[in-house]
Amino acid sequence: MKYAINNWVYDDEPIRETFMRLSRYGYDGIELKGEPSLYDIEEIKSLCKEFDLQVTSVLGWTIRGIPGRDLSSPDESERSAAVKFLKEVVDFAVQLGAPVLLVLPFPAGRTTPTGDPQLEDEWISTAATEWRNAVDSVRQLSGYASGQNITLAVEPINRFETYQLTTAEQARKFIREVNADNVKLNLDTYHMNMEESDPAAAILNSGEYLVHMHAADSNRQAPGSGHTDFVDLFKALKSV
Repeated sequence: MKYAINNWVYDDEPIRETFMRLSRYGYDGIELKGEPSLYDIEEIKSLCKEFDLQVTSVLGWTIRGIPGRDLSSPDESERSAAVKFLKEVVDFAVQLGAPVLLVLPFPAGRTTPTGDPQLEDEWISTAATEWRNAVDSVRQLSGYASGQNITLAVEPINRFETYQLTTAEQARKFIREVNADNVKLNLDTYHMNMEESDPAAAILNSGEYLVHMHAADSNRQAPGSGHTDFVDLFKALKSV
């Protein structure tokens, strides 16, 4: 097991300062926000060498409001652009030796089906279409990533950030439908605090799928700042 922090936590802090902090506090590596245009590849490689850290994973930055980031969209051109973007993020991860790319099949910040349908039948139909689209998009991406030895880790997030894929159980169902050996699961304790009736059990039930975890407390601050029971969570992690 390796410990890292996502540089998203430090907003627009110069990346060298982040590396210095993580080295000072004994971390193994850094998880980078998946926006390749923000970085100089050679600078990141040099910082990893200087501070004896590695890029442990990359967070695919699929968020509402940024064109070409929605893997589930009914718009084929939007989906194609999202797959193309994430293939570029796969290449970015490969260049930096990061083995895992975290993926949100449904963009963060979109909490209703496209078009915000008001009728129940239309809602259900659109949601089903978007689920199928997301499965197909991640399946395409998995083929590309597999050829470069990259594991995709699907992350469920809370209901205030998405209307689909909010629990570990739903994520496991999604992963089974994608049916690719390199598509696994990332769980985030902040989201689990809201969505899982028993977060430790969610970990235990996800053992064969789980490859990555985000650890944030119930208030999305550092562990120990809220009321999440990390002792039970780490016991579950150790068990699996």
